Parts: sequence; structure tokens; C-alpha cells
Amino acid sequence: MKIVFCGPPHSGKSVFIANLIDKMPTDAYTIIRACPDGEGTWSNNKNQDETSIVRKKGKFTKSFIDDACQAIDNQTNKIVLVDVGGVMSKENEQVFQHCDSFVVLSSDEEKKQAWLNFGQGLGLKCIGCLDSSLEGQEKIYSRLPYLQGRIVGLERGEILENSQVINAIVSDIIQKSKYGEKVENIDDKYVGTMIDDTELGFELGYGKEILTEDGTPIKNVKWSESAIPQIYKSMQEKIDHEQPVMLNGIRANFILCALCKAVKKQGVENISAYDVRTKSYIPIRDFPKKKGLKQADGLSYNIIENKENIFMDIDITKEQYSLEDYKHCVLPQIKNNKNLYISGKIPLWLLASISTSYDANKIFTFQPGKGFTCVSSINEKDLGTIVDSVNGININKYFEDKKEKNNIKLPAVIEKQGVLSRIKTWFANRRENKDKIKYLDDSIHSKVVAQVDSNDIPRRSLQDSLHHETSKANEQSLSSNNNERTYSE
Repeated sequence: MKIVFCGPPHSGKSVFIANLIDKMPTDAYTIIRACPDGEGTWSNNKNQDETSIVRKKGKFTKSFIDDACQAIDNQTNKIVLVDVGGVMSKENEQVFQHCDSFVVLSSDEEKKQAWLNFGQGLGLKCIGCLDSSLEGQEKIYSRLPYLQGRIVGLERGEILENSQVINAIVSDIIQKSKYGEKVENIDDKYVGTMIDDTELGFELGYGKEILTEDGTPIKNVKWSESAIPQIYKSMQEKIDHEQPVMLNGIRANFILCALCKAVKKQGVENISAYDVRTKSYIPIRDFPKKKGLKQADGLSYNIIENKENIFMDIDITKEQYSLEDYKHCVLPQIKNNKNLYISGKIPLWLLASISTSYDANKIFTFQPGKGFTCVSSINEKDLGTIVDSVNGININKYFEDKKEKNNIKLPAVIEKQGVLSRIKTWFANRRENKDKIKYLDDSIHSKVVAQVDSNDIPRRSLQDSLHHETSKANEQSLSSNNNERTYSE
């Protein structure tokens, strides 16, 4: 079941999807972002000041739409949620034609009807047509021929705990998608060690079974950073270093990065992670490094460094970063006795490979609106710690400047190595280093946002986890889907 979520701009579509994810079966859904608005699941985190700084909108292009449509066609999960732009354009018409169902959200009655006509005119089945409002009383008008009602309070950073509209549409999607029907899993035939997101989540106590409105049980995993130390211990027990390891369905990128590090620590050389866009397992690579590198095929690296810490922000410099680019990736060489903080709106498998390629003192990945999560450390007590910034580096100033300029300008790559080229490179690097000095600030001291405590680690059994949905807002999933370019979470 491939469902488009549509409606005019500022109707709350992305927040609505974030609320659906909170109650969706983790083992059966995928999100495809078919609009280049620079948003992922991370954009619904509480700290909206920070998420707004790093949000960067892209442009609709033929290759972007073709890639999104191909990704939709590739999906084998029973539930595919497709987020589209707010204009009834040719691009959105193309996306609709690769789906079978749609949901409309609108704060304008006339535009709501227009979107309903648009979707039905393209042959799709409407499963929900909703009024969206920030104020008022939530209400279900009718369940037939599709869910009609009013959803209230779709504000960024919020999860609606007891929304009857959310519960109703989740129940309808579960029923219509035939989630309960079992299918053969081709991964069962794989020789090696398979680590599945849902299975691992339940094993470590981060999964629970939720009953939908009509009583259908679904599996839902909400990862927390407190799982990271457990992951290292679990991989130590599970992994045979002579066997390849495949990671399936990992949506939270701090979990994927920690898993890859933990598996590599056991001596495994053959690690791969499933990518829903390409419908394939992509090898987690150990990239070569080059001193002073600023750019590689399709990537740019902007590094700010002080005595103890290195902040590395990574940008994709082309419209689509390909697997061919990935094969030839080279990373900047850094000093391993420092702490490395990685940021970048990049595919999860690329982020995992980059973080796994380094052996820094500590490695943190960034999630806008939440902070930096420690996914690797020479001191196990640091694993899972979240800090709000980098000691001695003004991250907020950096992102504000980056947003204003669109991109920090990096020195052009100079192929020839003659005297003139070396002089140009020297001046370019000197100018760049001078610009970066303004981000060094010894008065900035990072604060610990969260630290793993034995009390944070769940000790629930699967039997105890069967219950009706009563999740609270602070249990909101910190994950981001592995089918979208995303900041490290």
C-alpha cells in the first residue's frame, strides 16, 4: 500500500506523518520524501530553533522526481508513506501515478476539495480527507467512504498522545495494507548473521506490541540513546568475526552507526546495511584518508578544529550522490586522539561508513533539535551520552552563517600541482582558516543533555509489552528513515 500525503503548504503534512510513525508497525513501513524541502523525521524534534537553522530546501528536478518514483516502485514493505510538495504540479502528478492511495490535509475547504479531485482524478483511492487546524476540537465526521474529520494541533515538535483521528487512520491503514498476512522473507536464506531492527529492539527492551483501534497487534520500536551500550554488549555475544553481517531496517542513524562500530570491533570485515531506495544491501566501507582533503567525488568537507575537538560538516555537492561516487569516496585525515563530531544531510549508509572509518577518541553524530550522540568511545561510560554542542566551537554561529550563504564556500579542487597551483591552494586555505577562526570560542562549554543511566535501560519482557497505545511525547521516536538523506541522529 503506497500512500501519498498531500495538501496545500503549511497544512501540517510532515508533522502528521511524524505522528503516524509513532504508532506504525516498525517492521512494515517505509517513508519516501518526494519533496526536496530539506526535512526528515528529525525536523519534528522539540528544539525547533535549531532544526530551523539547519533546514535547507532543495529544488524539484527531473532526476529528483525520477529517483523518488523509482524508490517508491522498489518498495516491498506493506506500508509506504510518501510525502509530497504542496502544489498540484506535473511533478506531483508523476509521484501520484506510482502510488495507489492518498490522504488530504488542508486548512482551506476549497483547496481540500481540489486535492481530493486531483488524487481521485489520477485513479488513486482516498483513505482520508482531513481539515487541519491549530485550534479547536478534534472530530471524526465520517468513516465512509473514507475517513473524514478535523485534526487539531499539528505543530512542529509535538506528538499528539490521544488523537482519535490518528488512531483511526492508523487502524485503517493497518487493515487495508493486510499487515497481518505473513510473507516469505528472502533474507532468511542469507548465510551469515542478520541483525534486524525490530527483533533487536524487542530483544533489548525498546519494542512493544500495540493494539490498534480494532484490536490488531502491531510491533513498534522506539530507540533511545540508552540502547548504545547494550548494542556493544549484544554484538560481542552475537557476532562471529568470520561471518558477514547484514543490518536490516535500521532507521535511527545513531543506532546504525553504533551497530557498525560494535560489529567492526568484533573483527568483522564484511558489513552491509539495507537501503530501501535501492532495494539492496550496501557495504559499509572503510574509506581511505588523505591529509588536507576538502572535497571528494560528490562531497565537500568543512572542518573546524581546536585542541581537543574536530567538527566535520559534510555536504553533497551534486544533485544525486550515487553508489559509484560511494565506491571512490576518500575522507580527510584527522588526528585520532581528538573527539570527532559529524554532521551532514547524507544517506545513512554513507554516514555509517564515515563514522566507522575513523578511530577517534570519541565519535558523535548530530541530530538537529537534539544534539550530538556519542556512538563510539574509548571509554564505555560515554556511549549514548548526548551533548548540546562542541566544547570551544560555536556550532550555532556556523549553521546560521551556512544557512545565510546557502553553503560555506570551500576552495576549488586544483588538479595540477605546479608552483602556481600550490600558491593558489596555500592562499585559499589561509583565507578559509582565517574565516573559521570566528567559530572558535573557548567560552563555549557543551552541556550533557542526556547520559545513560542503569535506570534508563528497559527491562521489559515481550509478554509484558502487550498493551494499548499509551506512549508519551517524550517517548517519541528519535529515528530517521534509512531511505532519506538525513542529519546524524
